Amino acid sequence: MFANTMQFTSMLLRNLTRFRTASLCLVALAGSVLASNSSDAADGQPLKTLLIDGQNNHAWQITTPLIQATLESGGLCEVTVVTSPGKKQDLSDFNPTFEGYDVVVSNYNGKPWNEATQKAFEAYVSGGGGFVTVHAADNSFPNWDAYNKMIGLGGWGGRTEKDGPLVRWKEDQQKFTRDNSPGKGGTHGRRKPFQIVVREKNHPITEGLPPSFMQVADELYGRLRGPAANMTVLATAYSNPQTGGTGEHEPILMTIDYGKGRVFHTTLGHDLPAMNGLAFQTSLRRGTQWAANGTVSLPAVSGKVLTSKDAASGEPANAAQAEATSPAGADAAMTGPPSLEANDWVSLFDGKSLSGWTQKNGTASYRVEDGAIVGKTATGSPNSFLCSDKNYTDFELTFEVNVDKALNSGVQIRSKTREEGGRVYGPQVEIEGNPGESGYIYGEATGRGWITKEQPIKDAYQNDQFNRFRVRAVGDRIQTWVNDTKIADIVDPESAREGFLGLQVHGIPKNAGPYEVRWKDIRVRSLK
Repeated sequence: MFANTMQFTSMLLRNLTRFRTASLCLVALAGSVLASNSSDAADGQPLKTLLIDGQNNHAWQITTPLIQATLESGGLCEVTVVTSPGKKQDLSDFNPTFEGYDVVVSNYNGKPWNEATQKAFEAYVSGGGGFVTVHAADNSFPNWDAYNKMIGLGGWGGRTEKDGPLVRWKEDQQKFTRDNSPGKGGTHGRRKPFQIVVREKNHPITEGLPPSFMQVADELYGRLRGPAANMTVLATAYSNPQTGGTGEHEPILMTIDYGKGRVFHTTLGHDLPAMNGLAFQTSLRRGTQWAANGTVSLPAVSGKVLTSKDAASGEPANAAQAEATSPAGADAAMTGPPSLEANDWVSLFDGKSLSGWTQKNGTASYRVEDGAIVGKTATGSPNSFLCSDKNYTDFELTFEVNVDKALNSGVQIRSKTREEGGRVYGPQVEIEGNPGESGYIYGEATGRGWITKEQPIKDAYQNDQFNRFRVRAVGDRIQTWVNDTKIADIVDPESAREGFLGLQVHGIPKNAGPYEVRWKDIRVRSLK
């Protein structure tokens, strides 16, 4: 963080002079071709990055140095800045060379480039080049067909339904929809902090980000329209009508395939405060690396760094610190399921007895049979729990379970009782027959209901057989897998960070049951 405003202003003025000088030299030497360096990222070398500015309805003279500092932090990129002639100047000789760069980043929103430059850029991207469009760069070139296909969605510039649909996430339908109704493209409400929600958790860019996190005050673009072909929306944000928004979950981070090329589109980054946001910085860095080479090797960013409640800021030149300050152990490796081959698993069930476990709550019965713990319902009983005698903080857990199809069950994690031997409460990993909510997180006896609000996967659990569950809890982040299918990945700051495990037998109504649920191979691996 900058110590004071004067310190930042001084740095900014020095950088602006340096960037303008570099830009003028580059324009004069635009015909020179740099040697291709497409393998540099894989070899740990900085990505050769071309950053284009010169016209924008936003203050590009301020934001370009911030983008450059963000990308160069930690040696991720080696950025060359090319500045176009101004709005009242002739662009016929603006011919930057794209070949030789791993990725091109646009901070440009202005007059059309000349035809030769457009064709050269189309050839660069379609031939396998990387492209990143930042904020108002998606306002550019409304009449350039190839560019609109590259960015997927754009705004303003006379864009309407003729340019393509509106693409939104519908919470009630749990899917994206395309709306072809008439209307202008491009709007935003008042600048306020907002929460970004990851919709595609398995993409290299978002796989290392928390499932939801806050961006500082920024323009939240809405009503973007475009071809939206070969496009994946990675994350959305709710455009709140109370701040002049659309009332829709609008796309914020996107990827587009264009020919052999990869495009990363971020609508974040209106001004200096917005670009100081860690949400902007971390997503830009990951998106740029992916656009360049199709992979992301940057460390995962902790939910303690990017939280779902408070927007974090930092100096762009220190953007890499958001990655470096994530815990070096499990939290930095939360991109895949817990490995069953790790050598430090501890068994919690000896296959013969209930040693290490104590029943709390309810009168359901628990016994050992054929190497499994069998829980059996009792009519009139509330939910029953067989609880571990030990408490756990950060851990990985695995078990196999087979539940009668008519019975609902679960495994408590980091749970507690309100009094000795009394009501068990805390996060519960749901166990339920197919179709059902197996693997999602419920707030048992907390009044919160489902902690995982989105539940698109209903069929990972296989009925009438043992199913492998895997759970990881690190800090306020909880992840689950059922039979190798990733189910939940949430940030849960409200639940306790330490508590016991519990095997639930759910209560049943009168004249029902009895039903049983069976657990075996229950193992835990401490991450602290």
